[in-house]
Amino acid sequence: MAAVWILWGSVYLAIRLVVDEVDPFQAMAQRYVVAGALLAAIAVVRRGRSALRVTRAELGGLLVTGILLLGFGNGFQALAQVQGLPSGVAALIVATVPAWAVVIRLVVGDRPPKATLIGVAIGFLGLAALVGLGQRTGEALPLLGAAFCLAASISWTVGSFLQGRLRVPEDIVAVAAYQQLVAAGTSTTLAIATREQFGTDFSPRGWMAMAWLVLACSVAAYLAFAWLLSNVSLSLTATHAYVNPVVAVLLGAVVLSEQVGVGVLVGGGAVVGAVVLIIGSERRTAATRQIPENVAPG
Repeated sequence: MAAVWILWGSVYLAIRLVVDEVDPFQAMAQRYVVAGALLAAIAVVRRGRSALRVTRAELGGLLVTGILLLGFGNGFQALAQVQGLPSGVAALIVATVPAWAVVIRLVVGDRPPKATLIGVAIGFLGLAALVGLGQRTGEALPLLGAAFCLAASISWTVGSFLQGRLRVPEDIVAVAAYQQLVAAGTSTTLAIATREQFGTDFSPRGWMAMAWLVLACSVAAYLAFAWLLSNVSLSLTATHAYVNPVVAVLLGAVVLSEQVGVGVLVGGGAVVGAVVLIIGSERRTAATRQIPENVAPG
């Protein structure tokens, strides 16, 4: 469990180090094409070539979720950090995904329990405090970056919601492989559309960050997550949703000297508390299937 906490908690820092040197969408394309190929190879080694066989319906589900979860989700999150959004704050904004999932449930006519709705209210108040308190205390966040990150979290939410309703393969490693290859194509398209300069002119630190994104955050973390789903209770597995942003804030402060001011402490604390409340409430009411607990930055 600690491996998932650390690996997915570190993805925001690694993305920041990479996009400090190259354009965001082409960086994500490079990450996903290598990671997707590695995961596909691992899926074949584990279960044979049949692991990668998909039906037309499953392929459609993989295309939709790959675009929304990783192509747009992590792509916009990387773009947000290019705008100057601190990596720890990006993690806290993405942590609002369970709250947005409840909003979708309300839209489709599902009525969550009161505790869940209270958690949603706390989460959105925390998000407002995260941005608003920073503006008032001299720790102003780049609003465009925050908007891109918010778009990323909504894309993650919609993708997670649809993944529970579209047909995808049962093997999570094969699913991750296909989704990352789809995301590579999506990111390449976005890079071309925004006229990014393709290249691999990384410093040693940039190469290390890219290698960490591919091998640790994409490959190792998904393998660890697949093992957890089969061997550990869902309630324990779900803890990554509120531990990851804490890890991200700590890493951003230690490695990048990102400021942890009043806005981050108050707003971020409220967001994490809201996620704990939402997931706990949904688990108690046996409605966890509606909340994307398996959502991660990937």
